[in-house]
Amino acid sequence: MRNTANDDEDLWRGLDWNDVRIFLAVAESGSLNAAARSLGMTQPTISRRMEELEFRLNARLLLRSSRGIALTDAGLAVRDHAANMARLGAVIMREVSGRDSSDAGRVRLVAPDGLASFNLMPRLAEFQRAHPDIQMAVDCGLWPDSPLEGAPDLSLEFTGTAPPGVVSIPIATFHYAYFASRAYLELYGAPTSAAEITQQRMVRHTSHREQPHTWNPQLAAVNALAGTHLISNSSAATFMAIKQGVGLGILPTQVATFEPDLVMLDLEPMAHPVLFLRHDPSAVRQSRVQRVKDWILEVFDPATNPWYRDEYIHPRDFARFMPAPGGATVGAL
Repeated sequence: MRNTANDDEDLWRGLDWNDVRIFLAVAESGSLNAAARSLGMTQPTISRRMEELEFRLNARLLLRSSRGIALTDAGLAVRDHAANMARLGAVIMREVSGRDSSDAGRVRLVAPDGLASFNLMPRLAEFQRAHPDIQMAVDCGLWPDSPLEGAPDLSLEFTGTAPPGVVSIPIATFHYAYFASRAYLELYGAPTSAAEITQQRMVRHTSHREQPHTWNPQLAAVNALAGTHLISNSSAATFMAIKQGVGLGILPTQVATFEPDLVMLDLEPMAHPVLFLRHDPSAVRQSRVQRVKDWILEVFDPATNPWYRDEYIHPRDFARFMPAPGGATVGAL
């Protein structure tokens, strides 16, 4: 007996399109780990979603081995259909995107929790007073099993490469240095060399590995020799731990502009990674997305925020490079 339209609709409703998208990433990369990196998810989450997809379809799609992933015959068929779905999705975006010139609506942004908390949120109220009809959804990636609904319009990333076809704009350079609280330094003393840092209590962030060519070689040696008293994947958590005296750790030099209880140690910087703003070319055809993009570029503008310049500027010299009331820069390199 042939399936009726209602039968097909029931089948369609039982399929999670996000799982199909994830499957296509796995099939194209040939690895759960590679797919996880490209999608900003964890490998266990990818594995679980693939098992759920196989359960729904009642078919084995992937063969796992030490050499990676191989597709079954059913997997090859799903891959081809999924690729067609992706192409049709792109057609829909090209045909429809840009027809919405209204500022009203939601803009979805992906950003690390530190950038969202300390860079964007302090400026958001001002932006939304100017654009009251724009709603913001900010996904910081801390709950991979509970992502915000919908595909992101914009993303802020420190990863060095972007997928093909994605607009990728370097917007700021972050300069990382060792910081400690005043209370910590009073208790343990201030280290004056990398060797002395290895004897200190340390707070570390797990993501301090992107763009390895921008990191000071001393950092790997220090991390190998020093004991870690706190490690976290949250920028907000590591910031608060350093502020409360759990240990010393590396933070962006911008911290010196808003947290007087933190002291930057008199040591050379440890890293200079570049922040990228990325989006699909069609995303900014929507007026509200373009307005949020312009706002983000303003927030991270090196001309008005010297701590984001390509050249390292010590916090004690920030004031010299701030714009004067008339618009000119006080200092110049």
